[in-house]
Amino acid sequence: MSAIARLVIFGCVAFSGVVHAQSLNMLATSPISRFNATDNKLFRAAIDKALTEDSDGTPIAWKNEATPAEGAVTPQRSFVSSGMKCRELLIANSYRTLRSESVHTFCQASNGKWKLQQ
Repeated sequence: MSAIARLVIFGCVAFSGVVHAQSLNMLATSPISRFNATDNKLFRAAIDKALTEDSDGTPIAWKNEATPAEGAVTPQRSFVSSGMKCRELLIANSYRTLRSESVHTFCQASNGKWKLQQ
């Protein structure tokens, strides 16, 4: 499961009542809820590229020619937090008429792996 999917699911679990119902509805109507394995692989590859290349402001587009899934990951800024290299990414995805756009921060742990910050 991708870090973005985990973030959305975490958001759904973190709230209760009406907010919880609205969050579940948001997940059900998000583009990522329609992605197949290939869509997710292309999406993750775009995130990986955005995290490892020094390309702030340059969108990294992805598209699965076999499905209506597509998107772009745009590094917004790079910075250091608590001694870790971090990147803020603008993530935009679509699947047919479903569209989403959000900004997420990832930081690189001492083992070299990037982790989505909550």
